[in-house]
This record gives sequence, structure tokens and C-alpha cells, in this order.
Amino acid sequence: MSDDVAEEVGEILRQPIVAVTGHVDHGKTSLLDLLRSIGDKNQTNVMNREAGGITQELGVTNVPAVLLNNAIQTMPFKEKPVFDSPGIIFIDTPGHESFGSIRKRSGSVADIAVLIVDLVEGFKPQTIQSIKILEKNDIPFIIVGNKIDRVHQWESKRGRSSWQSWKEQSKDVRNSADEFYYKLLGQVATNSKFNLTKYWEGIKSFDIENDRFFVPMSAKEGEGLQDLLFVILAMAEKFARQDLIVDPNEMAEGYVLESREEVGLGKTIDIILTKGTIGVGDDVAYNTNEGPVGNIGGEDAVRIRAIRQPKDMAEMRDAGKRWNDVKQASAAAGLKIIIPHLKDIHIGSKIYFPKPGDDYRSVFNEMNRENKRIRNETPIMCSICKDVVSRKMFSDIHTNPDAMGSGFSAGCQNAEELREGAVVKARTVGGLEALIYELAKRKIPISRAEVGPVNRRDLRQIMATEKEEHRFLVALSVKGNDQVEKELDEAIKKKGASSYHFIQAEIIYQVMEKIDEIQDAIRERASSSSGPVFMPGQVRYLTKYGMMNDDPALFGVHVLKGSLRVGQELLRNDGTGRTLGKVMSIGEEGQTVAREGEQVPIKMNIRFTRSKIVDDEEFWADVPPVDAKMMRNVAMTESEKSAFDEIKKIHNMILEDRRYGFGWKL
Repeated sequence: MSDDVAEEVGEILRQPIVAVTGHVDHGKTSLLDLLRSIGDKNQTNVMNREAGGITQELGVTNVPAVLLNNAIQTMPFKEKPVFDSPGIIFIDTPGHESFGSIRKRSGSVADIAVLIVDLVEGFKPQTIQSIKILEKNDIPFIIVGNKIDRVHQWESKRGRSSWQSWKEQSKDVRNSADEFYYKLLGQVATNSKFNLTKYWEGIKSFDIENDRFFVPMSAKEGEGLQDLLFVILAMAEKFARQDLIVDPNEMAEGYVLESREEVGLGKTIDIILTKGTIGVGDDVAYNTNEGPVGNIGGEDAVRIRAIRQPKDMAEMRDAGKRWNDVKQASAAAGLKIIIPHLKDIHIGSKIYFPKPGDDYRSVFNEMNRENKRIRNETPIMCSICKDVVSRKMFSDIHTNPDAMGSGFSAGCQNAEELREGAVVKARTVGGLEALIYELAKRKIPISRAEVGPVNRRDLRQIMATEKEEHRFLVALSVKGNDQVEKELDEAIKKKGASSYHFIQAEIIYQVMEKIDEIQDAIRERASSSSGPVFMPGQVRYLTKYGMMNDDPALFGVHVLKGSLRVGQELLRNDGTGRTLGKVMSIGEEGQTVAREGEQVPIKMNIRFTRSKIVDDEEFWADVPPVDAKMMRNVAMTESEKSAFDEIKKIHNMILEDRRYGFGWKL
């Protein structure tokens, strides 16, 4: 829209929504604490109140225009910039690898993203994951080189522009800072399609299709905040302006960020309202596991009972008593919504607030499409191989024989969703997803995962679990019925502390450390009289033994390194992290192991086709997590060490690339 037309119709903009993301401990929450400190001297430190100083939920902060403009006026410009935006809404996202699904939610909501990187440390796995999410959603992002004060002899000054600070440093210090900048430039080029440029050098010639801005700052020392705010508003109003224009006639909608149980309120949802205006009593339509909910305009319609908005610049995760109960709210806004009889709403999905006359049928159809997509992406565990995969992939192995190439064995065609195993409880859906991710990495089956406090039904569930190493009742940040928790604890002790495990903690690190300790103790007891079952190895496929269309498959291998044992899985060497299947037999009857240099026929529980294996293809004789941990204390040959090093690399890659996977890490 041209400036003349905009003036004629009185164009109004909403706040840009900015996701703040990056690796854990690189300074995301510290940056937002710095931002809040310019608005309210009494504003307390969110990071200090978060469990362990680690972000575990999405946090939303609204910064009004008056504070933004006051900060930007300190920039060293001859002409002070003026912006139309009524403010900025910031979303703080977790950086820990377990919270990948939350980063995806924030990435789908945002207009612009701020990617925080420790300037000295550079990119980390979660940094790369964040860039992939942002590129997939076509969201412009800014690279913040935080902790500039860590550059040797850098002199920080609170409240100063980092552009001005960069110019005022000595030549040697600027050269040192440039070294870190050029390292980041290379990492951006390697992991994305973009060029990185210092914002003060590229602001006039910036190309949104090819460039990304670099903004140095120190959240700790309070240096460079105004630079970041300036770049955010400049990018938003130039490149995302059309998305920010308010249409007074559009249907109100937003995204569900989180769901939680709250004392005195019951089940509530946190949302980002991205379009329109909503009020108490308005109809609501949202998605659940059973499908869309909301009979718009009918007698049984779902309606808003209450709307709460954080006061001033209070952070939604931790607003405490700093809430305003409002009758009406307009986009963009972070809100807490209370809806009677709220069902299990899909976190990360859209929520709609249709008015009479709105096209509800198209909304209903869109929600059905979204519901199908969400169900297809739901993680489940296979009862045969214990891999955690999407529901769609799990379904494909029953209907599509070619899907066997994805790493499943032929036996998985008869698999079911696993119903036995750990019970997982958390205060929020985001925490629940993180626990599922961590347990999946450890191949611990999950029988039930719910938001809310622990109860007696949970205890009965884990008592029905067959294997001790899976009998976990895990509670993250749950503050429920203390008496029930006490009874559970006593019941577990009565049954035997070594058999049933009740784990509570505020931080996911603490939960997983306790689980690892318990599993290690169980494994040590089981292996006290023996070493690892499977040793690492490498094999090459030999065509001379191959027999087409056999089930199980029969073909030959040449053991190049280490050994191959019956029961061992063959890991593909193509960078996918997929397995071919499990070895059922080796060579002559009764042979259980083939050693380096041997050429032997093997049988595997797959249906052999030439599309699965190519001539001279090489595989790794995989090592399961239990045996991998024992390798530290096992004397290995040079070829075994070489094979094990490569297998470790593949498993590390699996953990970095997959939201749910079967990799392990030492």
C-alpha cells in the first residue's frame, strides 16, 4: 500500500510478533530481562525464577511503543527514526534440545525472529535447528552476537549503542571482534542460504531474499539493546508491513501456545491473538484429539468466560498477580483465556473466534485439515523395535511395503502402539513433550502422558509394567495434591524402592539425571558378571550369497572391521541413521559371531530386494546404548575403536537432526 493511500484510509498496524530463540545459555531470557528493566524498575528477574535459570515454557512480553521510541532515540543517527508500530510482542523460547516442539510453535507464530548466539562460542545444534525452522516457515531473522563483552579488552558502557561502541573500541579490539563476526558469517553461510552483514553496513542495500542482519550486544552489560529494537522495527515495517495491517472486519484468530492447570482457575490456555478483536462471551472454535470443538451460535456453543492480560511489561509465564481482567482484547496480544469445560486442546494449533456472519464452514474445514496433520505428526512408540516415530510413518509400515526401507524391520508390520511403560506427568504440554523426547532417546516406552498432578491410577499403571527399567512415574514441575504424592511415595517404598521409581523435579535436567542413574544401576547389576554383548564392526555386502525375494533375507557379508554377532543390527552408512534390520543367523548352524576378515552368509528379518541393498554397500554393526556405555572400560582393537568412533558420530547426528529418534550420546 502506498503512503498516500495509507494516509487516506488511516492505516493501522498491529505489533510485530518476534520469537527470541537460540541455544540454551546463550542469553535469550537475559536479553528480555534487560528489555523489561527499561520499563519498570520493580520488574523482577524472570531467569532467576525459572527452574535452574533454564527456559522450559514459552514466555510472552508486550513492549509498548513509548519505551521502544525512547530507547531508539539514543541511537547515533543524525535524523531520529520514527516508526508506526504500537509496540513489539516478544516470545521467549527454550533453547534446550528437549524443547524442539516449542521452538517449532514459536517459529510458526512469529513475523520476525531474533536468533541469539554467544559471539565467542558460535553456532550450537539448537542454533542450527532454529534456523531450519525459520527457513521452513519463511520467517526473516536477525542474528544477535550476544556477550560481546567477552571479546578480549572490550570496554562496555551500559545504555550505549553497540554500533557506537564498536567504533569506539581500539583497533586491536575491533579486529578481535571481527574474527568472531567472520566465524559467525561462515556458520550462517554453511547452515543457511543467507549472507550475514553488520546492520550498520547493510541497512541501505539490504536484500530480504539473500541477507540477514548481525547485531552485536551484551545483555549482561546492557549494551546494544537500542540497536536490536531499531533493526526489528525497521525490518518489520519494511518487509512484513502487509502482515501487520489491521483489518477491522477480519475474523479473530490466534495460536495456542500453552495449556496448564492453575489453582483457582482450572485449565487455562495461553494464546497469541494475531488477528481481530475478542471479548468475553464470544464463541470459540479449537482443535482436540477428537476433532474440532465449537458449535458457533448454537445452544451448546463454547464461549469465553474470562480474558486476562499481563499488566504493563509483565511476562506471561511469571506475571504472578500482575494481571488485568479485561472484557475485550485486540491483536496482537498475549492473553490467558478461560473457557468452561476446556477439552484437550491441540497446543500449537490455531484457535478461532467467529462472529455471526463469519464463514464458519471454511473454518471448520481448515480445522479438520489441521487436525489430520497434527495427528499424523503425533509421536508414538513401536511395540516391536521401540523406535519413536510419527503416527503417519507408523501407519505406513502396515500399508506400504516400501516403507520398510525407513529403518523398520519386517516384524514391525505386525506392531501395535506401545501401551506399557512409564507414566509421564507435567504442568504444561511443552514440558510433557520435552519428557517424551528425552524418554524416547533412552528407548523407555511410555504408557501414558498427561498434563496435571500425579494420582493413584498412575501408580497402578507402572505396577503393570513388566520391565523394571521402564517402571518410571515421572513428574516435571507438577505441584498437585501433596497427600496423593506422599501416598504414592510410601506405596512405592513398600513395594520395593528398587522396583518402582517415582521421580519429581522442577528442571528436566534433574529428571533425566535421576532416570539415567537408576538405569545405569539396573544395567550394572545385569552386567556385573559379563561385558558388552555387542562389539562394534563394519561389514560389506557380497552379491555371491544374495537370494532374491527371500523372507527372511539371505545374503553374504565380508567383515571389514571388528565383528558381527547374531541379534546385532546393521546401521546404514548413508548418513540417514537408518538400520537395515537385525541379524537372525550367521554362517554354519550354531555360529553366533563372525570376526574381522571372515566372509559369511547371514539371514536378516527383512524381505530381500535389490532396492534395499546395492552392490558393495557397507554397514556398521551397531552397538546399543547399554553396551556403548561399557566401551569405556573395554579393551578394543584399533579396528574396533575406528568402527566405534564412526558409530558414535552417526548416533550424535541422529540426536541433532531428529525431533524423535533412537540415537544415543556418550
